[in-house]
Amino acid sequence: MAQMMKIAKIISTKAVVINAGIDNHLRKGDKLEIIDKFGTDPVIDPDTGKSLGTLDLPKGELIVTEVYPKMAIAEAPRKPAIPYLSNGIPELPSIQNDLNVDPEQITGGFPKPSGEQIKVGDIVIKRS
Repeated sequence: MAQMMKIAKIISTKAVVINAGIDNHLRKGDKLEIIDKFGTDPVIDPDTGKSLGTLDLPKGELIVTEVYPKMAIAEAPRKPAIPYLSNGIPELPSIQNDLNVDPEQITGGFPKPSGEQIKVGDIVIKRS
């Protein structure tokens, strides 16, 4: 089960305060997700018949940058303005090939994003 926290304060468009910190085993560099919707349709293991969990829809991603005993500052991840390979050549966009699946067994599964903005009180999780 993922550790659940909440956004306690919005500092800027790039940083928030989370209501968990050192006391909750958060560390600088931890990756967090802000959850838009928790999935309601369980994914069932075809061999055991047991639930594997649900597909949750994230609202955003965060990286912990400062940790205090009971809170942490987390920021939007930094991405290079122009992606470059290690040799300095610009990285070209990639294409993802389709898998050879039985189209009748495609069920979808990701809930549709609500488009809601990130707000104080939104649930934040750390995936283990």
